[in-house]
Amino acid sequence: MLKDFLRGKRIAITAFDLENQEHRGIASFIKSTIKILSKYGAEVYLITSFDYHEKLKHKNDQALENIFVNEINNFLSVGREYRQLFYSNTKYKFKLLLALSFNLFKLFKDNFLLKYKFYKVNKDFKYKNNLNDRTIYLLNIKGFISIKNIFHLCRLRSMRFMFKDPILNINKKEIDLIISSSPLSLKKKGSKSANVIQIIHDAIPIQMSNHPERSWIFFNRLKDAHKNSECLYVSKESRKIVKNILKIKYPKNNRNEIIYPMPSLKIELLEKAFKIPSIRSIEKSFILFNSSIVSTKKVENAINYFSKSNLPRRDFLLCIAGKMHKSEYCNYIKDLCKNHNNILLLDYVSETEKAWLFLNSSLLISTSSIEGFGIPILDALSLNLSSLGTLIPSYQEIKNLTKKNKITLVKQNEPSKWVDKLNSLSKFDIKNKNYKRQRINNFKIFENNLEKNFLLKIGEHISNN
Repeated sequence: MLKDFLRGKRIAITAFDLENQEHRGIASFIKSTIKILSKYGAEVYLITSFDYHEKLKHKNDQALENIFVNEINNFLSVGREYRQLFYSNTKYKFKLLLALSFNLFKLFKDNFLLKYKFYKVNKDFKYKNNLNDRTIYLLNIKGFISIKNIFHLCRLRSMRFMFKDPILNINKKEIDLIISSSPLSLKKKGSKSANVIQIIHDAIPIQMSNHPERSWIFFNRLKDAHKNSECLYVSKESRKIVKNILKIKYPKNNRNEIIYPMPSLKIELLEKAFKIPSIRSIEKSFILFNSSIVSTKKVENAINYFSKSNLPRRDFLLCIAGKMHKSEYCNYIKDLCKNHNNILLLDYVSETEKAWLFLNSSLLISTSSIEGFGIPILDALSLNLSSLGTLIPSYQEIKNLTKKNKITLVKQNEPSKWVDKLNSLSKFDIKNKNYKRQRINNFKIFENNLEKNFLLKIGEHISNN
């Protein structure tokens, strides 16, 4: 397939995970998708719940668009923890419930059709506040589709507070394809509306009893997504688990439903990191743990394996990069690390800092008990960085992407093997520029090869639209 098939195509992507305060795996997926679609000529739009035009109704269209784009940049550069706000802030909860009541009334009145408004990014537009690592993807965004409280309304349908699905009625003449970056309870209106494909990452809220997302709500999200739209899965394992849960039969050797994510690392940030001698005063060789600090990641195992190995005596550091939430589990991890001078809790790291950590690490360690895919392992593979991970199907799938890899997978219940692997680790010299240049060259080759699968899947759905 010729790569210029995307040129001039208009593709909209839901931005829910970009609106969150913490950017996790799905946010990385969206950013990578934006980059590759834009790279090959598509016009990319973000579907957002952010709404500002009520305050600006007396402005002309271009002035309104410029103000909206600047305001959404300000919003996205910080993000919002909707769930945490709802449970901790009474004022926010009251205002949201009031707004949703009004939205629901209008939705019923409009036969469940979601009202939307386009905001184009003008050709000569410049953001007032400079884009940071978190929002640099906005340079590849041609516009926004504002649908007030869309993600809350879809969630109300998932909770079955609504008896019908919200309906997207964006015409094919305006948008060629809509990608929902995670499962949502919505549908398109009819044949004249743009097709919707929904990306399925995992079923972890159903598999884990202590997940903040209620299992029955997530089940309804998956059910509605499969009922109303075509679905693509980030791994064979995710497809297997989700379709078994939904009791959907499928041919196991069918690869057409799989769309492997691109690495979250970016070549421009790797090049930038290449020129940085050190971050956070890290001067020693280190191993890296990069993930959300939640119980499914088994961060305590990584800490224990490191502590029992010879790495601390060999002056290695364990760098744990991931946002430390105000949670019981994060407090537990902090307590484990209290008296360990060789363990650095880095908390949230910027995209540039993350690129530096991967580029300079001796090893990535990932002790997750369950994953839909596993972006950190993919990032390590893209650089040909050694990684040590749990023997789970999604990691095995990543390992199988290329024959030449440095991924070692060990069963979770074999701690001595984890320690043995760490004991035999060689130091990576963070001052050796030749080694780092080699990693960047590996990344370029890997990213180019993975792009082909990604483009093929998107191309199939645009040609069927």
